[in-house]
Amino acid sequence: MLIKPSRKSLNEILKSEVSLSNVMELMTLDLVHPMTSEKDRLRESSLEFENLLENLEEQGRHTGSFLIDKGIITEAQWEELVHEMAESQTPLSTLLVKHRYLQPDQLAELGEQLKVQVDEEKETGSSIQGILLEEGILGEKEIELATEKARQEGIRFSQAVIELDLVSLSKMGEIFKKRFKIDAVQDLSTAQIEFQVVNLVPDNLMKTHELLPFKRKGKKLHLAMSDPRNSTIIRKIEMITTLEVVPHLADRRTILNRLDEFIIAPASGKERGRNIATDSASFQQLLDSDSAVKMVNKIIEGALNTHATDIHIEPQETGLRIRYRIDGMLYDIMTIPRDMGIPTVSRLKVMSGMDVTERRRSQDGHASYELNNQRYDMRAATLPTHLGEKVVLRILDESSLLKGLPQLGFDQPTLKRFKSLINLPYGMVLVTGPIGSGKTTTLYTALSEINHQSRNIITLEDPVEYQLPGINQVQINPKIDLTFATGLRSILRQDANVLLVGEIRDPETAATAIRAANTGHLLFSTLHTNYAASAITALHHLGVPKFQIATALQGVVAQRLVRLLDPDTKVEVKPSALAQKILKIDEDQMIYEPAADSATGMGTGYSGREAVYEVLINNEEIQDAIISGESELDVQRIAIENGMVRLQQAGREKVLQGKTSFEEVSRSIVMKED
Repeated sequence: MLIKPSRKSLNEILKSEVSLSNVMELMTLDLVHPMTSEKDRLRESSLEFENLLENLEEQGRHTGSFLIDKGIITEAQWEELVHEMAESQTPLSTLLVKHRYLQPDQLAELGEQLKVQVDEEKETGSSIQGILLEEGILGEKEIELATEKARQEGIRFSQAVIELDLVSLSKMGEIFKKRFKIDAVQDLSTAQIEFQVVNLVPDNLMKTHELLPFKRKGKKLHLAMSDPRNSTIIRKIEMITTLEVVPHLADRRTILNRLDEFIIAPASGKERGRNIATDSASFQQLLDSDSAVKMVNKIIEGALNTHATDIHIEPQETGLRIRYRIDGMLYDIMTIPRDMGIPTVSRLKVMSGMDVTERRRSQDGHASYELNNQRYDMRAATLPTHLGEKVVLRILDESSLLKGLPQLGFDQPTLKRFKSLINLPYGMVLVTGPIGSGKTTTLYTALSEINHQSRNIITLEDPVEYQLPGINQVQINPKIDLTFATGLRSILRQDANVLLVGEIRDPETAATAIRAANTGHLLFSTLHTNYAASAITALHHLGVPKFQIATALQGVVAQRLVRLLDPDTKVEVKPSALAQKILKIDEDQMIYEPAADSATGMGTGYSGREAVYEVLINNEEIQDAIISGESELDVQRIAIENGMVRLQQAGREKVLQGKTSFEEVSRSIVMKED
């Protein structure tokens, strides 16, 4: 029996004396872990990761969907990565590490997850290559040829076999219909496509993802797509358009040809960059061009279709980021190419009556837009940043405003208390809450409720957001010394019955408002306090004596806005331990939360908002507490004893009624155990 000599370890060799035999042992030593650098290991992980991504794409799955579903990047970040990959020809794995979306060790870990997913796809038979081989339509050599073309040109495998004439669009359509329930559109090149249908989808989405809306039937939008299995982009377009997307397979070459008829071309030549401002003729021509007009129309109509309240247009290094505020939350929608940044912002400034040449100062303006025979007013504001001008458009939709007090979210007892306040002949009624809590909507609705021909109602606003029929509205203008305080002094001589002061923000306005309330006027105004009882403290800090607060103040309304669950998709869940304590329920009582896969409200499962109120009515007991200087907690305790429902309790009721979720109420109101 041949006995092998024992091998020394690396440590033993390095510690032994230097000799020829030791050097030979070192040279022939089998190292379990090769001495590779961190850079080499990252390169190996990147290569393996890129190969796995290719396999996933070949199976008809979308890389962006995979990364977004894993929570690694957002849809907006994916679009930026696609743009950077095209510009720099840098592999995706390198960019993910460069921008710190992933650490090098996380890249390897994600590769393992990706490998499992690729293997699962192979087993389920959803790979296009596997289907073509299985049905004997293509052989191994043809599969390799199409795979190589898809890899080199960065296109889908299904598109590569169509472009190589290995499989016809008709035959590929039969496969997609049979396996994925997706039809193909054969006559896209000759189809009559209406511009208003194409206009529903932003240009950058159509170009980046090679898709084209070609038909709309009722609430369904039919999309021709080179990748009709891309669920991420389908879901995004459904959110933007509020329509159900019906995907169709189409030849990408035909899609791109038809897109030339509708797509917005970026500025070029002298119209690029800073040179655009130096050539006034070219600049004016660009402002009036279809490119700038179409881009602005798409931004505004996208916001109106999603019922957004605000549009944020923000300069970034890569272009203009467009975000919509929907139900109080901001969502990334698209990124406009940098070349279109200046003409887009300038077009908006022209529409809003601003100075196009002034980019160093903030400006305010108003614009109007008509869609589907309905007119929308917009308030515009610019802000100079180091990357360019930021623009915010506030959309003022009167049709969604004055629907009546019961539609605002009041429960019946609280509504009765509020109506008793707004129908008083005189005194001060305050509405409090943080910015964006719906105070203006409540006040406008209250004014509409008491607006009769026998009353003279005058408002002082900054700015005047909505035109209220039959009401005299005054715009504050500090440049001519028309402030809340000076304006209020003037309208006291206008024989007014009801006054609305947009906000009490200084001692002079507070003193004048108190005097108006004590001299026979019913005065409405707002304060930025969190709770109803806090308004008393705020007025005192503005210099109003306690006895004047006690006699002039009739009541205070505090409010918050909470998002409502979509009634068609909300799901029943067991309450968490924290929810059980705060809601005062046991684990068997079910509550509701948004569905994880809901397409409502930008995928959040919420649709619309409703206010949560607490109404404090000033009575003799509270007046005594104010004059004697008792604390807010004491005033609040007395108000509760006299029937006030606290914000926290009102929020609880909305959760228990299934209108909203515990998490949403906790986001807007500090929820704690009593």
